[in-house]
Amino acid sequence: MERARSDMPPTPEKTPALCQFLGAYLHQDWPIEFDDEWAALDRFIEESAELASHLPIEIESALGEHHAESDLRAFLVAQGCNYVPDPDKGGYRGWLTEIARRVEATLARDNRS
Repeated sequence: MERARSDMPPTPEKTPALCQFLGAYLHQDWPIEFDDEWAALDRFIEESAELASHLPIEIESALGEHHAESDLRAFLVAQGCNYVPDPDKGGYRGWLTEIARRVEATLARDNRS
């Protein structure tokens, strides 16, 4: 059995939630459609809750595989990401960690309702 290489380009089969969120919601025109990146995330959760529930796991995997900020950026850009987080607020690593936190909190709140 061939082992997956971390330098291989991401695929929708491996990271379907990240591919969908980054490519369909944070595409090159996302600032026209959304007030900020969090509004895009909220819409993704609203429209694709089942898929969004996989984001925290995919993010944890991506953070484990891509340690350098430049590698993480390249990984996200390859998935269609056109958002650039503020380096003073944790860069890509901090941004992804916050996405996972928000998804988990939103889904937990929705499940209690």
